[in-house]
Amino acid sequence: MTHMPHAPIYFDEAALLNNLHRLYQKDQIYFYIGDGLITFNPYKQLLELYSSKTLKRYNENSFGIIPPHVFAIGDKAYRNMCTTKQNQSIVVTGESGAGKTESAKYVLQYLS
Repeated sequence: MTHMPHAPIYFDEAALLNNLHRLYQKDQIYFYIGDGLITFNPYKQLLELYSSKTLKRYNENSFGIIPPHVFAIGDKAYRNMCTTKQNQSIVVTGESGAGKTESAKYVLQYLS
């Protein structure tokens, strides 16, 4: 499984935990649930995940076409703002140490 936007997601606890574990083992720290993005804190640097090459890839593709990523959320908010001419919000939540600040930085990196 490379990414999950097109894969069926079952929400019983065992299946969800199994899918999360498989993604985490492959350093795939992002996955979608609907329009929302779930992120793991990998507790290590995944530099290629945030490279200018990766950023460009998300700038050139629509939401859901390529694997889930925080850049895709920034792109979707920007495109929705341009299309609807309405303000957009990105809500970043999680426990202390979960990586909220880093995620917000990556969204801002994408938008700048």
